[in-house]
Amino acid sequence: MKFTEFIQQNVVPTANRIASNKFLKAISDGFMALMPVIIIGAIFSLLNSLAIAPYQNFITATGLKPILSLPNMVTNDILALYAVIFIAYHLAKYYEKDPATAGMIALFTFLAVTPLANTADIINKFLAGNNLTLANDIVVPAGNVIPYEWIGAKGLFVAIIIGLVSTVVYNKLLDKGLAIKMPEGVPPTIAKSFGGLIPGFVIIILFMAVNKVVTFLPNITGLHSVIYTFIQGPMELLLGNSLGSFLVAILVAQLLWFFGIHGVTAVILPIFYPLWTSLTTANIAALNAGVSVFELPNIINRTFFSIYAITGGSGMTLGLCLYMVLWSKSKQYQTLGKLALPANICGINEPVLFATPVVLNPYMLIPWILTPVVSAVLAYGLTVMNILPRLSTVVPLGTPVIMSGFLAGGVAGWRVALFQIAMIIIGAVIYIPFFKVIDKKAYENEKQAYGDVTSSELELLNHSHKSGIN
Repeated sequence: MKFTEFIQQNVVPTANRIASNKFLKAISDGFMALMPVIIIGAIFSLLNSLAIAPYQNFITATGLKPILSLPNMVTNDILALYAVIFIAYHLAKYYEKDPATAGMIALFTFLAVTPLANTADIINKFLAGNNLTLANDIVVPAGNVIPYEWIGAKGLFVAIIIGLVSTVVYNKLLDKGLAIKMPEGVPPTIAKSFGGLIPGFVIIILFMAVNKVVTFLPNITGLHSVIYTFIQGPMELLLGNSLGSFLVAILVAQLLWFFGIHGVTAVILPIFYPLWTSLTTANIAALNAGVSVFELPNIINRTFFSIYAITGGSGMTLGLCLYMVLWSKSKQYQTLGKLALPANICGINEPVLFATPVVLNPYMLIPWILTPVVSAVLAYGLTVMNILPRLSTVVPLGTPVIMSGFLAGGVAGWRVALFQIAMIIIGAVIYIPFFKVIDKKAYENEKQAYGDVTSSELELLNHSHKSGIN
């Protein structure tokens, strides 16, 4: 059995089932909905931490520094709160239930299992740790607060679990009729609100009970602690912050794309984005704390993928597209290159994928997989050597190549932009030998159709044919 036949018969159906899985789609859609939150926080973090002495003196002297730090505090620092809402929201839409109610239930359930802190305990621990004492007549204020520790990146997996499970329970309870039904004539908004009362009671009690039960495990303080200790932490270490797992993710995504399945949507978004997002926010937090871009904790993260592995779109076809425009022999590919180039510069390369085609084209399989792998390995090595900075700024989708490098690398963004330029050239070199085969075939077909004419004459013939001139 040929390799392609084996893949199509055994791998593609499984990949299709994974890509259409409602739970993975809810996670994927939920994290895509977080893009504005992450990008806004990352950009303000960059503005707050640019390591340029005159600039830092200016924002400090003018009082802008604490203002610039605020957007990141209400975005990336509490990312899990947004994640739990959007994941529940999108899963509820799949079940055709009220998504707003599902998101609200997931949010207050998440907060119910999130550990609280007490201001008196915090102050007393600080005083004891620094051998300080207060005057006898001073009373330490006591009040409950929600610490940032578990509502940011460390709470993402709990957000995913609660977002999914609470919505499944919400859906099943409604399907069984376990909800308060309002009489006819009651406004739909009020009816939906009352419909969520019984499911809300059941779900919050269920998770509070689980949160209490897990505390009987040694060194575990609750649901957040057990999930991070046994699931999220190890996965971040073994899958998220590992070059090997990163390359495997690219290989699988590229292979699926080759067979017409959106590999990023099927593999990267639901499985790796939660891990890489957590690693990205850790870099942002370190950057805000004054850590150099060359000393941030994580090399691989969400930005590393978007800047180095999909420059110019999946498969990094921008170099191929430029070669089509400048040196392709066939008019077919010259025209395709000119049409696809503007979108390709912004990371949209579906025209090249399906019109070349790259999809299901055995001539293009090797460069399609090899180019992003080479880019990732080179970028990782150069980052280890402190030639490239560690990335923290999440760049908006559609940002043109080179500009995205400047934004992602912060004060050393010019290095990232130069690397992207180098990879466009290297990518073209990798694609050219394979592309020349199909370009030559297309050129021979055009010669048979129009005779042995020059490219400019062929263009005139094509124009005349389209215009109806004989």
